[in-house]
Amino acid sequence: MMKIYFLFYCCISAYNLDMATKKEYVSADLSLISATPDEIISGSLDDEIRSRMIQTVETEAPILESLLFKRVINSFSLKKVGSRILPVFDRIASTLPFRIEEDCGERVFIKDGNDDSFRPTPDSAVRYSYQIPTEEAASCIISILEREDRTVTKSELSKLFLEELGYERMGAQVEALFRRASKNPRIKRTGNGRFTK
Repeated sequence: MMKIYFLFYCCISAYNLDMATKKEYVSADLSLISATPDEIISGSLDDEIRSRMIQTVETEAPILESLLFKRVINSFSLKKVGSRILPVFDRIASTLPFRIEEDCGERVFIKDGNDDSFRPTPDSAVRYSYQIPTEEAASCIISILEREDRTVTKSELSKLFLEELGYERMGAQVEALFRRASKNPRIKRTGNGRFTK
């Protein structure tokens, strides 16, 4: 009897781990300091840049490279990573102790323990829709299908996707995100093209 209960408990636990869940997005709290492009290019700030990258990934992973770089460069009181700074950031990012995957030609930094959660960020000051990793958007779709417990059309799913992520309208960037996510191999479809859990 104990063996049966143990196996049942393990199956339920494994199932829960696979469930896609909604979570709050937490941004890295990087202290603001001043630095010039020349100081960054000189290499004198390499350790500080790496430390800030690690802190950002630890807090916001999975995170796209472009958003990671934006967070860090802004913390140095600079607006963007220009062509002179990019090689420095690229070199340092390549040494980070995180798993790196590819998403539409861009690196995604993932830390151990990242689950199948998704984090709505309708406030563009936090994160734009094009800065959401495709896998995270796919988790949103999976969560919707699990909740609906029925097959849905692409049109129905896109509306639910829009609502779940907190966007008011299906702009071009949100539509592109949905299109990529809906093609994820984790998303199941029936023979007539409807989406199912």
